[in-house]
Amino acid sequence: MNRPARDAAPLLSVENLTVRYQLGRGLTGRARTLTAVRDVGFTIGGGRTLGLVGESGSGKSSIGRAVLRLAPVTGGRIVFDGQDTAAFGRRTPLSFHRDVQVVFQDPMSSLNPRQTIATTIAQAVTRHRRLSAAERDREVLGALDRVGLSGYHRDRYPHELSGGQRQRVAIARALAPRPRLIVCDEPVSALDVSTQSQVVNLLMELQRELGVSYLFIAHDLEIVRHISDEIGVLHHGRLVESGPADQVYRHPSDPYTKALLASTLVANPVRQAARTARRRASAGTGIAPGGGL
Repeated sequence: MNRPARDAAPLLSVENLTVRYQLGRGLTGRARTLTAVRDVGFTIGGGRTLGLVGESGSGKSSIGRAVLRLAPVTGGRIVFDGQDTAAFGRRTPLSFHRDVQVVFQDPMSSLNPRQTIATTIAQAVTRHRRLSAAERDREVLGALDRVGLSGYHRDRYPHELSGGQRQRVAIARALAPRPRLIVCDEPVSALDVSTQSQVVNLLMELQRELGVSYLFIAHDLEIVRHISDEIGVLHHGRLVESGPADQVYRHPSDPYTKALLASTLVANPVRQAARTARRRASAGTGIAPGGGL
């Protein structure tokens, strides 16, 4: 997309981030730890998108959870709008929850199956703003319209919607508090190809309309390149390559990035044959990812 930054200062700065999980004690009685993220740094400007891409276990979701204050920050720091989030202490302020929202991979598990769509969106609105019943209803209908759903969807339950419609509801819920940053954690990986494209295009349209920033986490470099201004490539918890989206996509410098790109399926049979050949050539290096990215 390569748009000029809208804000001079970054909205989000991740500096030398390390995330380490405690796994308990093993058979020897020693405490075990898993370092999921190692010394990672990046910034996201206002109205911009950073795409984090890597195979399963690369640490990308742990970074998203750390930004959301759902994973431990063992080292480094996360600065949102000029404030170190570590200063919040144990209790995250409501203003941060308003400004930083999330869209998860599986909306069926993140939406309350016992609540109508209207109730789900209304709760996200009224948690942060005092509204009359009429104002709340207008907000719900406006949110549904913004993501391409109709007013009659308001009385439906999640199981009555398709996967793509449920993800649109999840996006509407994330937008309801009027956030400045949304962490999109594999938001299209559970959808079919045509619906993936629709949802990605919707996110891009909403960004142009609202100026919201995205941390977009995915395993598919083709999708990440389409939506992102900048791309960061993660491998074993480390950021092995980063830069403008087109540069990383067209001229990757790290062998792992090249392997990721070669493993991406494309519709053009000539390009796909070339990628398959490159993937086979890199298989001997031990870096070519498998099919379950």
